[in-house]
Amino acid sequence: MDSPSLRRQYNLIVLSIVAIVAAASNVSVSSNGNSNSNGHDDHQRDLSSPGTTACANCTPERCVSTTVSREHCGPCATGQPWWPCNLPGECYCSDDAPLEITVNRQENLMGSDACSTAACTSLGGECVTTSPNVNDAQCADCEDGKQAWWPCNVLGACICKTQTEAPTLAPQPIAPTSTAGGTDDGANPIAPSPTTSNQSTTLAPSEAPNELTLSTRIREGMLVLDAHITANKIVLARELLLSPSMNGANANTFTYMGFKESLQRMIMTPIMVDGKDPKTNEDIEVPLVFYIGDMTTASDRSKPNNERVYGLVNVALFLATSYSDSLSNGSCDEINSDVVDGFLPVSNACGQQGMSYQGTSTNSGFREGNNFYRQSDLSPLVCAPGDEKYACDVDLNMRARARSPPVVSSRSGSGDAPGPFYCGPKTDYNGFTGHWSFEDNEEIFQSAKQNRLGRTDVQGCCFWGRGSVPIKGTCAYGKLNYYLGKRAADEGRQAMFPDIDFCQNPGAICNDKHPDLKWIVGFFRWITEIQEYDVGDFNYMKQLRKYVDDGFKDSDFIDSVSGIVSQGCHTPPCIEGAQFLREEKRANFVKVLKMLGFSVP
Repeated sequence: MDSPSLRRQYNLIVLSIVAIVAAASNVSVSSNGNSNSNGHDDHQRDLSSPGTTACANCTPERCVSTTVSREHCGPCATGQPWWPCNLPGECYCSDDAPLEITVNRQENLMGSDACSTAACTSLGGECVTTSPNVNDAQCADCEDGKQAWWPCNVLGACICKTQTEAPTLAPQPIAPTSTAGGTDDGANPIAPSPTTSNQSTTLAPSEAPNELTLSTRIREGMLVLDAHITANKIVLARELLLSPSMNGANANTFTYMGFKESLQRMIMTPIMVDGKDPKTNEDIEVPLVFYIGDMTTASDRSKPNNERVYGLVNVALFLATSYSDSLSNGSCDEINSDVVDGFLPVSNACGQQGMSYQGTSTNSGFREGNNFYRQSDLSPLVCAPGDEKYACDVDLNMRARARSPPVVSSRSGSGDAPGPFYCGPKTDYNGFTGHWSFEDNEEIFQSAKQNRLGRTDVQGCCFWGRGSVPIKGTCAYGKLNYYLGKRAADEGRQAMFPDIDFCQNPGAICNDKHPDLKWIVGFFRWITEIQEYDVGDFNYMKQLRKYVDDGFKDSDFIDSVSGIVSQGCHTPPCIEGAQFLREEKRANFVKVLKMLGFSVP
């Protein structure tokens, strides 16, 4: 495939990214992809280093910023690897007082670099921890560049211990190369080319490339992605996050900074999911990350490819889906929108568009026992056979209430927002729920109003959609708890949110204690469900690459992804009577692609 239009737009994107990165990093790029960086001493502002390096010998109070709020740079002094500490020249150590020089210079390095062959194991050293949250066995995986994810991607968490002091390695300045749109002859940008790669988004350990360590390649990819998203920050924030709101006040809980920080976190911190060894079929843990292009292979950096474009389009799909499902309403909680027989049932909290969020399809399918509903096999949102261990049991006494939607509902046919979902025992509302009246701006209890599956109450119905790409149902919340929440911590696995039991407190996703959790949940679903989708003739990763390679012409690809997100299948509509907003979702995706600089047919 050699699409002239795709070649031209890719070249424009590449030139923009190279200019941004070179300017931000104070790095000149030569025709062979090498970089020349200006040096600085400790008492001069270093424009070429990220904040984690520039503030490594500094106190948080003296790590200051160039364009962002000062408090954002303080954590760079304690090793924070994500925004804004990963941006060259953004955060630096102020010269107001003498610098605090650390004894161990390895604190400036990720474990995968500090424990590399040249710096450590070739000298007879071993990789050990310096952090109370990491043990030596976990750091051992960083040796020889075998692993790029946690804890090997955390500055100073793992260091090399030798009989004699290991040589100090300065962090590598990251410059754009041919992989990120360098040049093949010093003049003409390399255009994207067809690819036959079938690799998944799993970060499998591999031999480190000759030119760059694995962690450096991932950091390079993040820098390029960061530069491009930052270049389009204003339009992304204005068009996607500033939704119209009630009373003229914007109350959108989704922020640009929350998106950026969460994206970087989900690129650098893998989710360890249950899987099978393809050779032995034994149970193993498989690390999954948000896909930004293949950073773990292709050590021949002179070969042109579309990897950066694949990554940007994956980001665009995520943002477009988030906009359709949550950002456009400005609400972390799902909006009541499924009109049944001319009414908007309050019992839609139990499920909309023909789906039950409690694991059954009708009232008659409920099985009560010990005050819990148990899973059945009647709902498209229940766990698949063999995955029942993940599902939440539903406590009939649980109570929860969504936050009031801050914006008008474009799908309700009204200028007002519907009332927020709530759940609770039948005794709280005389055994049945009514419908929402836009005219009276309240719930009307004159008679029971059922949702599409016959529910007329909201007992146990606390698992409505939440998050940027909303998770819905007892299985999805159970998986979130199993991999990121309290259950993971209780069972001895790494947990991002060890204090949250998502089965007992699903509303935690939308509260203020963890403001970025609403983004993290969306990325979690995207990584574990969308990127890993491989059913019948549709493999998401293969189809993503094909869509890019063919010049963004296949609108069916957009429909398939939208179907997977909204109804669990790639051939929508796949639930009888369910609404599928085909044109709206296509338009939103094209809108985001154009915001990111792509020319779409």
